[in-house]
Amino acid sequence: MNSALNEFLIVLIVFLAYWTAVTIFRRKLEKRNVSVIGPILLIRTKKGLSLLDTLAKPKKFWRAFGDVGIVLVLFGMAYMIFLVLVMDYIMLTSPPKPSPATSPRNILLIPGLNEFIPLVWGLIGLIVTLVAHEFSHAILARVENVRVKSLGVVLALIPIGGFAEPDDKELMEKEKRSRMRIYSAGITANFFTALVAFVIFFSLLGFLKPHVVVLKSFENFDEGDAIISINGYSVETPQDILNAVDDLKSVVVTVRKQDGRVLSFEVEPIMGVYIAGILNNTPAEMAGIKENSIIISVNRIRTPNVEEFRKIMLKTKPNETLTLEILEEGKIKTYTVRLAEMEGHGFLGVLIGGDYFSGAVVGYSKNIINSLTKIPPNIQGLLYLTAMPFYFRGFDGITNYFTPEGIFANLGNTIFYLLNTFYWIAWLNFYVGLFNCLPAIPLDGGRLLNDLLRYFMRENVVDTITKSLAFFVFFSIILSILIPNLNFT
Repeated sequence: MNSALNEFLIVLIVFLAYWTAVTIFRRKLEKRNVSVIGPILLIRTKKGLSLLDTLAKPKKFWRAFGDVGIVLVLFGMAYMIFLVLVMDYIMLTSPPKPSPATSPRNILLIPGLNEFIPLVWGLIGLIVTLVAHEFSHAILARVENVRVKSLGVVLALIPIGGFAEPDDKELMEKEKRSRMRIYSAGITANFFTALVAFVIFFSLLGFLKPHVVVLKSFENFDEGDAIISINGYSVETPQDILNAVDDLKSVVVTVRKQDGRVLSFEVEPIMGVYIAGILNNTPAEMAGIKENSIIISVNRIRTPNVEEFRKIMLKTKPNETLTLEILEEGKIKTYTVRLAEMEGHGFLGVLIGGDYFSGAVVGYSKNIINSLTKIPPNIQGLLYLTAMPFYFRGFDGITNYFTPEGIFANLGNTIFYLLNTFYWIAWLNFYVGLFNCLPAIPLDGGRLLNDLLRYFMRENVVDTITKSLAFFVFFSIILSILIPNLNFT
């Protein structure tokens, strides 16, 4: 059994132990106004009910809010069905190998347990998400004159949701459109909260000054250093480094350590392209080129960064002979290589690991900002937002890569606290809203679709469709957990 499956079994054992305890103490829990449904606990309170009536007074606004929500849910439903179908196709035709993305612990949006969601920021985001979702259901219920009996929290070992408990009899007596508004309200609130939080998050990014950062150090630097300036010139991009270095024999580099210390020292400006690996049976391997070396020039043309190296390689042809100058263990060696062919161009066979500058492989935190602010407004951008934590987990661990500017210049790490808070509020609201769009009762999308179909079909037909969709959705989720983590061979 692999480690992912072991994790799944541990979680399962802990959950079964919890379920056993709930079963044993069921009567005591019910005496305390806690409902027990299998392993799920519904903890109720009547606090906050009077506030609902006050918030529900602008009825025209809330009904328009609900009507817009119905449309949003249907769009979200179509998108999520598309994702489920794509997921099923991948699972059945080319099952992925076990990885953090397919680990059972990362299926649930539980901060701290899910390794992509940090505990503190995730809890803040999850609390805001649940409050926005359930309060909106409750407000729309009061707008439609449905009594709300209680508000509460759903527990299944850990908090997995909140709820507003409308009077079911009154709810089912309302016309279908009123019920659909109530069902859509939570999702709409999540989407609106996500929109506001994302706008604030993206706005705050403008107060960060990015730097060149040390990703791997051989000498002179430490991993995680931020290179603030070279010869007094602020550097953010590869071109900035070229401009600052020019043809000088030595330069003064100013760096900020991860503990906040700022140091300046002199280095010899050596620039190139870091070779992270050599592919087997390629011209680079046959020529004797080694990994962890640095390409300084190609045919006497300098290659100070990856971009310049790629420009040169794109102009090469198969069977062309190149002369490479390579920094290897502190010495510059010359290699003659005859290129192979790949996609009509010359092929060397090296794995590029980034730009090299005077003893360090460097990256550019500006690329992080660009990846966040240049999300395309199309399906590709929507897919990126849906899977965003796989690419960006917030600013924990990378605060040294940036310097706060403007009103945040003298406020320490305040801007990073705000960025993390609004990022996770935004993403969790967005994702929870999307998940609830799935056409599977008891999710809001399933309930809304159930009422929508009753405009056009008989009740028994609708029941068959909604039950089939619910089975399809939840069976697909189970497959996405089992297939990557079970060895069927």
